[in-house]
Amino acid sequence: MSNDINTPTVGGKGNYDGGYARFLKAYQDFKGECPRGVTLKLQKTGVRYNLLLQFKQPPTGKRLPKTANLECTPEGVIDGVKKAKLVSEALGTISSASEFWDWYDKTILGKNQIEDNLITYREIFQQLEDGYFAGYNRNTGRPRSRDIVSDLSSYEATKGVYFRLFPNWDEYPSWESFKAMLYIPLQNGEQLVGSKTFKERYYILKAIAEKSPNKDHLLKQLEPINPKQTQFKKKQRISIDAFKDWWYSAKQEAYTIKGPQHQSSRHNWLWVTGMTVMYGLRPTEIAAAVNLTKPFVTEDGVIIKALSDPDNQDNYLVLGDYTYFTDAEGRKVSIKTGGRIVDPIPSLDMFEFLELKRPLLPQYTPKKGSKPKSIVTGFDAMFSQKISSMKCPVTQKYAFRRLYNLLGEKYGLPIELRARLMGHSTIVNESKYKTEGIDATLEVLKGVYKLPIPLNVAIERLAALGVDIDSSEAKLFL
Repeated sequence: MSNDINTPTVGGKGNYDGGYARFLKAYQDFKGECPRGVTLKLQKTGVRYNLLLQFKQPPTGKRLPKTANLECTPEGVIDGVKKAKLVSEALGTISSASEFWDWYDKTILGKNQIEDNLITYREIFQQLEDGYFAGYNRNTGRPRSRDIVSDLSSYEATKGVYFRLFPNWDEYPSWESFKAMLYIPLQNGEQLVGSKTFKERYYILKAIAEKSPNKDHLLKQLEPINPKQTQFKKKQRISIDAFKDWWYSAKQEAYTIKGPQHQSSRHNWLWVTGMTVMYGLRPTEIAAAVNLTKPFVTEDGVIIKALSDPDNQDNYLVLGDYTYFTDAEGRKVSIKTGGRIVDPIPSLDMFEFLELKRPLLPQYTPKKGSKPKSIVTGFDAMFSQKISSMKCPVTQKYAFRRLYNLLGEKYGLPIELRARLMGHSTIVNESKYKTEGIDATLEVLKGVYKLPIPLNVAIERLAALGVDIDSSEAKLFL
C-alpha cells in the first residue's frame, strides 16, 4: 500500500493506490496523439480527478469537456485517445446534432438505450406544466384541473411567472441562461439573495435542470448556491382589546355613513372580520361556508344547524371545498386547505359582541376577462381594502388568524386541535401563527387560570386556604 497520504482521489473504476504517478505519466505521454479539435481533459473537482474528452459540442459549438466513460489508468488514457479519434471522425460526418448525440451515447458511453435529450426550454416547460396538472393539490389531495381557477392561479404563481423570465424558449438549457434568470434584480429594489423570490427561482431551475440534456452540468453549477430564505415580512399582530375597540368604533361609524349601500358594505365586512377572529379563517374561506342560513346534512345524515338558527348553541361552521363565486366561465375557486367543520373560540360573550349569528356575507363577482390570480385573490383583496378604509390597526389579514390562535390557547384548546381547525399542521401553527411577547403570554395565562386543575392540586390549594378537606361540603365540592 502506498505511503503517500496526499495521493488524490480519482474517478473511474480502477484501484489507484500508488498508481497515480503512473497514470499521470501515461496522460502526459499520450494526450498529444489525440486528433485536432478533440483532446483529453483531466478535470479536478475537489480532490477528485476525472478523465474526459473536450471538443466543440453540437449544436452550440462551444468547446466543453464531456464524460466519455474513461478510467483514470494508463489503459484509460489509451482508450481515451481511441475515442477521441472516433469523435473527431463523427463530428466531420454527422450533420444532425441529435444523430451525433445518439451515436455518442451508443459508441462512446456504451449506452444500450438511446435517449434523445436535445429538448428546448419550451418542451421542458410543457412537460412541467403537464406534470403539474396531472398531480394533486398538496393541501387537500384532490386532483388538479385546468377547470379550477385556483389551480390555474397556483400554476402561474409557482411556475408560469418564472418560465416567462427566459427570453427565448426555443433555446437549449445552458448555465448562462440559468444564471441570467436567477439573478434578475427585484423590481421593488430589495435585496435578491435571501428573498422568497430567489429561493423559488432556484428550485424551479432545479426542476428544469432535471429534464435537461446537460442535467449533471447544470445541477453541479447550482449545487454551491444557497437558496435559503433569510428575508421575511414582519408578522403583524393585534391584541383582543385593540381589536374589540377598533371593531366597535368602526361599527358605530358605519351607522353614520350616508347611502344604504355603503353602510351595508361596512357592516358586511365587519362581520367578516369577526368571523376571521372567532373561527380563525382566511376571508375567502368564509365565502365557502355552506350553513350560514340553512342547515347542512352530511352524507351519513348528520344535521348541522344553520349559524343563523337561534337554537344553534354549538355554532359549528361547515366549509365546502369551493367558494360561492366562480369565474365568468363557471370555473370553480377552491379554498386553500379544503372543506372542513370549524368550531368558534369558546367565548359566548365575544361571539355575541361581534353579532355573528346574523350572517352578512359580502357579494363578490369577478369581472369578465380577469386573470385567474385576480379572481382567486379578489375576495381577500376587497377585505384588505375595506379594513384599510375603516382605519384598522393592522393590514395583514393573517393577523386575525393569529389572534384566533392566541385566544384558542387562552381558552385551553390544544395545539393539535387549533391546527386542525385552522387547516394546517402543528409545525405550521408554531412557526406562523404563534404570537410571541409578554402581553401575549399574559393573555394566555389569564385564560389558563380559569381552566380546570388536577384534583391533587385543588386539594393542596384548599388546604392552604384553611379549608377542612375532610368535611362533607369539601368532599362534595371536590
